Amino acid sequence: MELFNVVRLVAIAAIILLFYVASLVLYRLFFSPIAGFPGPKIAAITGWYEFYYDYWKDGKYFLEIEKMHKRYGTYVDLSNMGDTSNTSDWARPIVRVNPEELSIHDPEFYNEVYVTESKRRTNNYAMFAKGIEWEGHADIKTDSHFLTIDHDLHKSRRKPLEPFFSRKGVSAFQPMFAEFVKKLESRLDSLSGTGTVIRLDHAFFALSGDIMAKICFDDGKGYLDDEDFAPEWFALIHMLIRSVPLFTGLPFLAKLMKYIPESFVLRVYPNGVGFTRYKTMAMAHIQEVKSEKAALDKQSIQPDNFSLFRFVVNSDMPESELSDDRLVKEAQIMLAAGSATTARVLDIITYYVLANDDIHARLEEELKDIMALWPDRVPSWTELEKVEYLQAVIKEGLRLPRVFPNDALQYKNWTIPAGVPVGMSSYLMHTDPTVYPKPDEFNPSRWIVSINPAIHRSFVPFTRGSRNCLGMNLANAELSLAIAVLFRPNGIGGKLNLFETTEKDVKHVHDFISPMPDVNSKGLRVSIG
Repeated sequence: MELFNVVRLVAIAAIILLFYVASLVLYRLFFSPIAGFPGPKIAAITGWYEFYYDYWKDGKYFLEIEKMHKRYGTYVDLSNMGDTSNTSDWARPIVRVNPEELSIHDPEFYNEVYVTESKRRTNNYAMFAKGIEWEGHADIKTDSHFLTIDHDLHKSRRKPLEPFFSRKGVSAFQPMFAEFVKKLESRLDSLSGTGTVIRLDHAFFALSGDIMAKICFDDGKGYLDDEDFAPEWFALIHMLIRSVPLFTGLPFLAKLMKYIPESFVLRVYPNGVGFTRYKTMAMAHIQEVKSEKAALDKQSIQPDNFSLFRFVVNSDMPESELSDDRLVKEAQIMLAAGSATTARVLDIITYYVLANDDIHARLEEELKDIMALWPDRVPSWTELEKVEYLQAVIKEGLRLPRVFPNDALQYKNWTIPAGVPVGMSSYLMHTDPTVYPKPDEFNPSRWIVSINPAIHRSFVPFTRGSRNCLGMNLANAELSLAIAVLFRPNGIGGKLNLFETTEKDVKHVHDFISPMPDVNSKGLRVSIG
């Protein structure tokens, strides 16, 4: 009798589960606010389809979305959307990529999706935030500005940071950038003629890591001084980046991380001690600048004794947003994102310049005057911006690789309900052959000879709107100086030779938080002649 009761309970549970799954499938296919939008049914039914490509296929869902746009976004019969006024096939590049999210590929519509707050409030996509919140997305009070979902709270957290990352703020750091770039140049030059093969991607990561540590904590970490350019720092951040699809697809794992002893995590992954040290250092620095606040006159802060968190603590940010835990998370995100993105673009640019003698020669020629007195004279960022071909090279490196809670969004004849996550892929924007002919080709000249205004309209490496990249001025200033120093006439760039490195070692193949090359790549390797 007891066995019978157990079997009956299991059967009832199975029936309830089956009914729930069937109801969920029916709702998502026929009754969801976005049920009528085109796309593969499997993507509409379950998020496991996206998880499969992003986790098991190592960040390949962006390529699957590209295929969806080609298959489903070309011609759609309006009659199945209840439009009886026009039942003919009509081109519309919009697809449903998971049960709750839409993707649009239409360069002319980008500025309608990524808008400033004066036009429309914009919330962050909660699933995206969960994928980056490795310690558990449980407390809204401790989120960084980058992960904050609510529009108004995001604004209150970001606004006090903006002066620090403004053109004026970033320009003040040019001497500091120069010191680190000089150190990189000196390290590379010391290896000249030795036949040593180095991982230049590690060197660039060390450069950006030292700069970000100096900016965040007023303390460069000395990665450039490490004999091998701190490969453990490179490995740590890339491990975190590659973990994003796992935590996005299985968000409960992020919450579980809070309960796993740190000692156990470090036993499993010893290199993780680097991030633990940064967390400790961030906490110490934040507590230090808080203790200074009462005695420190805001006007006395000078760029040579300056850090982001000294600036924040002395800003108009509400006291409620200045908790140690929240600022530490802000520091962790800033450090990881600022290191990985700039280093990645340096990899791409350096590979293509070294692989193309014409580009290399033209870049050297255009840098000969402005860099003639380096290192005694450091050109300003404004001066470097006027070197047309340098900026074209940087744009080409950047080119190669939002939720509206209160308002419905109208895209042509489609009404996107309020609260539906909508995204537009910079990958698709930057590889659109109607805007960028031969989009896979590294061609800086396209930015100089083009008369097509769409080339600039479709260029969105930092996105746009109220949630655009806070550090875009910082990235552009770093890139401008680093590339100018490396590839000036008689610079170290002229001694670099690619070693068993091909385009596949830098080309965008995977998409986690940021684009990444083949996971089996041995990196950007060079010998120094």
